[in-house]
Amino acid sequence: MSESKGLPPSLLDISNFSDGGLKVLVVEDNDSDFELMCYRLKQGGLKYMATRVDRIEDLRKRLEHEEWQVVISDHNLPGFGSEEALRVVRDSGLDIPFIIVSGSIGEHVAVEAMRAGADDYLMKDKMARLVPAIERSLRAANERRSLAAAELAQRESERRFAAIAENIPGIIFQMQSGPSIQRPTVPFVSEGVVRLFGVPPRLFLENPHYFFEQFEPDDAATLFELLMDPPKPGVPVSWEGRIKNYGKRESRWVYMNAVAKPRGNMFVWDGVLLDISDRKQAEERLLNAQTELRLVTTEFEKRREQERGAIAREIHDDMGGSLTKLKADVAWLNKNMPADSAVQEKLDDMLELIEHLLASSQRIAKDLRPGILDYGLIPALEWQMNDFQKRTQIEGVFQCNVDELDLDGEQSTALFRILQEALTNIVKHAQATRVDVELFVTESELTLEIRDNGRGIENTDKLKETSFGLRGMQERVAAFEGWVDVSGSLGSGTTVMVSIPRSIQTGEAGND
Repeated sequence: MSESKGLPPSLLDISNFSDGGLKVLVVEDNDSDFELMCYRLKQGGLKYMATRVDRIEDLRKRLEHEEWQVVISDHNLPGFGSEEALRVVRDSGLDIPFIIVSGSIGEHVAVEAMRAGADDYLMKDKMARLVPAIERSLRAANERRSLAAAELAQRESERRFAAIAENIPGIIFQMQSGPSIQRPTVPFVSEGVVRLFGVPPRLFLENPHYFFEQFEPDDAATLFELLMDPPKPGVPVSWEGRIKNYGKRESRWVYMNAVAKPRGNMFVWDGVLLDISDRKQAEERLLNAQTELRLVTTEFEKRREQERGAIAREIHDDMGGSLTKLKADVAWLNKNMPADSAVQEKLDDMLELIEHLLASSQRIAKDLRPGILDYGLIPALEWQMNDFQKRTQIEGVFQCNVDELDLDGEQSTALFRILQEALTNIVKHAQATRVDVELFVTESELTLEIRDNGRGIENTDKLKETSFGLRGMQERVAAFEGWVDVSGSLGSGTTVMVSIPRSIQTGEAGND
């Protein structure tokens, strides 16, 4: 098949037409004229299949049951004309090029036919124009179809946009800001403002500043400040704020996410404003629950330390005193009993057992609550490091920038327990040979730093569900509104940094 000059291959490509060629429906009552038309098509280099009809009923049936690429119609036929043939083609709903060929057609009639939807017309004595006319008509039909498809896609896009805008829990908006605008304005909002703000969209369109008047003044000011900074094109900007509640019980919160693009000497923002009141209420409930849990945990730790202290004192005073008295009695018996090797050996065993029980009771009492805490945090930490060094053979160094410290007893106990937990973790996991502990005191806060030269810690270690030691430190510190930071890397050791606001010791807080 040869292709006509100037016509895109896609228009006459054989693969685009059924039966291997351009299907042409010819409305003509004269066989000679039909044959001449076919000759012109062949002469023009078209591969085609042409079918002739001469009755309006046959035209209608052919259009209903077959696919055609072009319709060529004579102007005057027995019983009807090209106007009625054109009407039948258009009424079929098919976008098929329609070309009128006539032996005599007035210019006025031709113009009216073009207005009615004909693609072209030509005189029978100018049949050399037939193939170019078909080319133009096919090209125009393709353009119409492309335009119709684009319009359909645009309408579908607008429909989807309207559906999204209608169903999101908020609004879609457009905003303008920049040095040429004194205050940011909002020229467009979606219909969702009725649900979000309870007012119709026209109020926003009539007053471009009405949008910002819907928020609490402090939050609106924050939004203004955010919009005054030159935005980075394509980088989203987020903001959260409260809608004016006008005395309502609970505040309603919104979340804004918008992207700016430059337009002249201003920026145009496209964004969404979502109602996040439910999320904020859930966050508030969660924070309240966490606060209550922290209070319960703090009270639990406080009472546990009190119980430990009471048990330690009971072990020290009651059990320790009884064992000491028993030791003295056994020593008296050992001294005053008649010489008997068997009895002497039994008394020696009893003294050894009593010595062991005394040492155990002292160790248990010390673990429950070292009495040295009653002398202050600094002596307690020094003693803890010395005891750690003796038990583990790991070098331990303690430093403090003050010699004396007057501190609340609960805070002293918390810092002592944190160091105790950290040293336990070092023995279990660090494989360290040295631990440096520094307590830095200022008028407003206390900072305890614990550094080891062990294998180091990874982020995955800190996120483990079984990291109860770290969580315990965090809970103890959170009770005093402080913070804990654990850092390190493999092979470079680990550093635990604890900081809490300083509280002065009052009453007998240190004697729990």
